[in-house]
Amino acid sequence: MYARMFLSCLLLLLFVGACAAQTAKELNEQLLYILDQSETPSVETIKQLLDKGAEVNAKTDEGTALMMAVRRGHTQIVKLLLAAGAQVDAKHRLGDSALIMSAGRSIPEMNPPSGQPLPPPASEIMSLLLAGGSDPNFIGQWGHTALMEANTAAKVKLLLTHGAHVNDRDEMSKTALVHAVDRGAVEVVEALLQAGADASIPDEKGTTALMYALQEPSPYNREGSPEQHLEAARLLLKGKIGDVNAQNENGETSLMRAVDLGAIEVVKSLLDRGANVNLSDVLGSTATVRAYEKNQTTIQQLLKGRPTRSALNAFLRAAVAKKDEVKVRELLKAGADANYEYAIGFDHQNIKSTVLILAAQTGDTTVVKLLLAAGANVNAKGLLTGSEHGLEFGTALDATKDPSILNLLRNSQ
Repeated sequence: MYARMFLSCLLLLLFVGACAAQTAKELNEQLLYILDQSETPSVETIKQLLDKGAEVNAKTDEGTALMMAVRRGHTQIVKLLLAAGAQVDAKHRLGDSALIMSAGRSIPEMNPPSGQPLPPPASEIMSLLLAGGSDPNFIGQWGHTALMEANTAAKVKLLLTHGAHVNDRDEMSKTALVHAVDRGAVEVVEALLQAGADASIPDEKGTTALMYALQEPSPYNREGSPEQHLEAARLLLKGKIGDVNAQNENGETSLMRAVDLGAIEVVKSLLDRGANVNLSDVLGSTATVRAYEKNQTTIQQLLKGRPTRSALNAFLRAAVAKKDEVKVRELLKAGADANYEYAIGFDHQNIKSTVLILAAQTGDTTVVKLLLAAGANVNAKGLLTGSEHGLEFGTALDATKDPSILNLLRNSQ
């Protein structure tokens, strides 16, 4: 109450002429003081100060008048300052611009009345700054851009509409998507993905967006929760994530982090994508070890005896060679590659054939049908025969004289 009375008295003295001989410096100090208060000053008050000679680009260590108005969420005053010629991309002593400040929550949005939840962040001030010519790709503190700080889908769309670069990286090689995932900002993650954000780009430590989604959120992050991070992971898994077996500098994979969280649905999705259960971190722990350590019994069963994608393919070659139709069907269903190319031996790793050629050579019609149904390429070439006289290469059609198999292959071309 006393602060409000003091401010009222100060304004009264100012406008009744008691301080008629004020210098520009004094006017600037009054402008910046008023803008730095929690109480919202009137637009008329700010206009009168500017008319008396206060500089629109006056600044202190806290920033310019425009930055103060942005941080305080004073929309109408921002509009007034811009119209009066405020420098829209002035740099704060720490490096940020007013636009970057507008990407996060204003001070009132961070401090709602006691007992009330955080209000939805507004985007009107950002819209005003962009309309005023602010650079959407201005690089601020730590190499951050406004898009990296944007906390709503509306702000993301505003920035992208004005030319923001969706996959730019900061000083730690983090993209806007990584920042959004790390905060658990689900709607921002979705908006960035829809705009073409690349989920495969890792930070400087090799940590991907999916790995960030699968870590416990910071207890200091008021806007993130385990549920929001898992939802971000689900969104990422709907699209391209790059190498499913990517490891960060600690050797962690997305599968290991999903195991740590007990996220069964995510674990299954990663396994279906070919996640390698046998990779280990720098401490020697695999996903299976982590599941054991955390008593994740259901996940242990999912991981137990689960062959890698390369192991599935090796099994497929052996099953085709043995004409084991049941095993071939099982392996293809588990994700083995019907177009698997295998080396013919340890000493000839660059000489390869395909499982379809092998099936044609063994003469098993059912196995050939299974491979074709799984997408085997009839025209893929591989080794047919080899001897001291040379090597002969061809397709599955060249590998058999069986009429029924030839008919199957020709109908699949």
